[in-house]
Amino acid sequence: MAHLVGSIVGTGLSVSALGQTPAPSQAQPPVEEIVVTGTRIRTTDQGALPVQSITQEQIQQSGAATPEQFLHSVSVAVQGNTNVVAASGAGATTGGVSGVSLRGLGSQRTLVLINGKRVSGGGTFTDSTTVDVNSIPLAALEKVDVLKDSASAVYGSDAIGGVINFVIRDNYRGGQLSASGGGTSDGGGDIKRINGVAGFGDLAADRYNVLLSVSYEKENSLFGYQRPFASSGVNVGAGNDSTSGNTFPANFVAADGSFAGTHNPGAGNCAPSISDPLIDPAGRCRFDPSALVALLPPAERYNLYTAGHLVLTNDLQLYGSASYNQSRQEYRFQPSPLSDQFAFPATDPLANQAPYNQGGPCGAVCATILLNPSSPFYPTAFVKSITGGPTPVLDIRYRSVLTGGRDYTDTARQPRLTLGLKGTSAGWDFDAGFLYSQTQLREHDNNGWPLYSKILPLLNSGQVNFFGPNAPATVAALQATNFIGDSYKTRTTLAEFEASGSRPLIDLPAGRLQMAVDGSIRKEKFATDPSPEIQVGDIVGYGINVIPQESQRNVFGAALEFQVPILKSLTASPAVRYDHYQGTGAKTTPKIGLRWKPLDQLLFRGSYGKGFRAPSLTDAYQPRGLGVTAPGQSDPLRCPTTGSSTDCSTQFNILTGGNTRLTPETSDTYTLGLVVEPIRDLSLGVDGFAIKLQNTIIFGIDTGTILGHQNLFGSLITRGAPTPDCPGCPGPITSIDQTNRNLGETDVKGFDVDFRYRTPVTRVGAFTCSLVGSYFATYRIEQPDGTFLNSAGQVSLITNGNGGVIPRWHHYAMLTWTKGPVEIAATENYQSSYRDLAGTVSGALRDVAAYTTVDLQAAYRPMEQVRIAVGARNLLNKDPPYSNVGGQNYFQAGYDPGYADPRGRYMYGSVTYSFAPR
Repeated sequence: MAHLVGSIVGTGLSVSALGQTPAPSQAQPPVEEIVVTGTRIRTTDQGALPVQSITQEQIQQSGAATPEQFLHSVSVAVQGNTNVVAASGAGATTGGVSGVSLRGLGSQRTLVLINGKRVSGGGTFTDSTTVDVNSIPLAALEKVDVLKDSASAVYGSDAIGGVINFVIRDNYRGGQLSASGGGTSDGGGDIKRINGVAGFGDLAADRYNVLLSVSYEKENSLFGYQRPFASSGVNVGAGNDSTSGNTFPANFVAADGSFAGTHNPGAGNCAPSISDPLIDPAGRCRFDPSALVALLPPAERYNLYTAGHLVLTNDLQLYGSASYNQSRQEYRFQPSPLSDQFAFPATDPLANQAPYNQGGPCGAVCATILLNPSSPFYPTAFVKSITGGPTPVLDIRYRSVLTGGRDYTDTARQPRLTLGLKGTSAGWDFDAGFLYSQTQLREHDNNGWPLYSKILPLLNSGQVNFFGPNAPATVAALQATNFIGDSYKTRTTLAEFEASGSRPLIDLPAGRLQMAVDGSIRKEKFATDPSPEIQVGDIVGYGINVIPQESQRNVFGAALEFQVPILKSLTASPAVRYDHYQGTGAKTTPKIGLRWKPLDQLLFRGSYGKGFRAPSLTDAYQPRGLGVTAPGQSDPLRCPTTGSSTDCSTQFNILTGGNTRLTPETSDTYTLGLVVEPIRDLSLGVDGFAIKLQNTIIFGIDTGTILGHQNLFGSLITRGAPTPDCPGCPGPITSIDQTNRNLGETDVKGFDVDFRYRTPVTRVGAFTCSLVGSYFATYRIEQPDGTFLNSAGQVSLITNGNGGVIPRWHHYAMLTWTKGPVEIAATENYQSSYRDLAGTVSGALRDVAAYTTVDLQAAYRPMEQVRIAVGARNLLNKDPPYSNVGGQNYFQAGYDPGYADPRGRYMYGSVTYSFAPR
């Protein structure tokens, strides 16, 4: 099975055969049995599961500088909102994590392992499970196995979409130093990387082996102003506008409603804001943040990994590893908006003080800035030209440019330890070990995060000019309102003891019956340490308040697998696993795989399995916060009768956060496929898949859905006592429950294709070509009202952590040519077109063009130990296709950062020197 994982379903250079029969004269060395991803039974044969393997050589050929980049070659890693993409985190609480979403089901449903063992998650206060793939030690990798199937029957929770197993070099001897660097044709987004790996000792000869790997990487930022396609949020042709009415110079409305519309005395001369060609260019200004957003954040990463193996006896080996990873990413984007259009946390010290709860159309609680006629900066003449004389109080809609653009840094530290024993005894192959993995995250606000309690009194003092220059003292006072410091810290910890064993049981007529068992005890912990300012919701832009929280639970799991030879050509692989999560309950997940090989050149395989995902600690125990809805919400059961400001066009209190009553998500997964190898070194694999995900955990139901479907969700609304002004009506809304809950299902169907061919070596060299692709036939998501939306081939708004692009077809193709010391590799990355979001102004529907990029690398070995490579990713410098998604799902505008890399042509060079083993 080992060689087949690396080739039949591989993407490049590895070679194997389904069942080539050697000539009788050829002496065949013994084939070592190994354990592969997706099973704990040691075997030399191909299993029933579809696995894609990416080797260290293929990683080098791709020119990828990070695990995030080379995982784009995995066709089942859908380029959606939770796929491998750091850029989409700008302005969101991601902790700098780059996660992977297999089958587009979300990073929380993709299990990431190192050498078959779990890794602690990223650790934001909303997500304790997503693993940052860029924390994996790239130089230490031997290969990456991607299991394109549910694997809960083997690994337990989280493996609904599949499994990614990063396999570290084993018994490595020698050393390797590598340095690489590159930059883009259009500037920005440079990357520099240096790493080294060394291995000492041979397990057979020396009875020990030690591996040491170190790496350092630095990525420079890329801003919207550096790419024309991302520098503006206005697209007249598409009828899309992602600009904001909170500007400088500020827009205003009449606080008492005495005149209609939004106005701006600077209209026509709006700098640094703009006059908008789509939204009333003559009457007001708009703020376009696109040029100020970091399309790619600057980042630094350090990684140290060491592992050791010691042969104690011929049947017993001690092993262990220790690693430390530190990453630092800085996010920069537009200044904060301040107006009645944004929710003002109900827990803020100013929430119940005038004028912050008065004057705006949003009702009882507003983040309102009022400008009185007595202010020296009141635009008296301009207002009189509108009103004909009166000068009412103005409700200001302002962009806090004087406090600076928002800037924060996420720093993650990840220590990880393993220690175990493995060997053979009484016919058993066993492995028992301890794992400790932790992620410590710190978010530090550097600039542009004013405190409501400091800036609102100043903005309401009448001493700030919202329409022109301010005195240096005023500017200094505004800048002094910024919060600078650690906004929050989190700590995610995982400690586990696991023991597994496998052995042959009996010899049957068709072959040997084999069994594997596994048991584990795990403790999971999660802690949130928010700053006092966030605890009361006082930092502008963070939304609700977050309180300190610590949670932990024990997890017990046990699994049983069999490999049953039914016929010489037919093998069944049944498995079952039991997991018990403290506070959540137990789940049993069975699975059956079948493998039928009627001919040496033909293999059929299929499987059915149940999967589950237990609620994460943040799903269940995320700190609860009090906030308010967006402005303009109405209670349909009372507003038509009362017309009251407490029922109509107002803001309602909301409760958000974890829910300890959540139950596990469940899934049913079917796969059916075949692998054909008509001649040596030519193989084609096609695997169909169908997944039904049920009981989906979401981050609360949106307010509009709750209010509009009270027959379904009325239980989430808390009301006061009925009032005389609305006979027969329920009482007024006092709060709406938007805490996490289980709701709905997702149905996914499609197929994967794996093709590989390698020519014989001739005088002109040897060629290898491969293609890995995935097609989504359906991707149906149940909506809160019970209807289904088919998202295959289209994009959806990101809500509840789900959404983004689900392209119908995505493939990654590679062609390599080698002759002596020269190697040339060309790759194509293709994603099909999709239906875009409607334009925000026109409402028009459109299609986003298909996107194809071509990479090229040339490598030369002047001597056996040295490899010199130069290359270009996106060789043709093709811009991403325009999409309305930018500015709606992300702060980035003009393209979809979950679908395309904004760098353009990226040219690089690398030098690798290998040391012979000593």
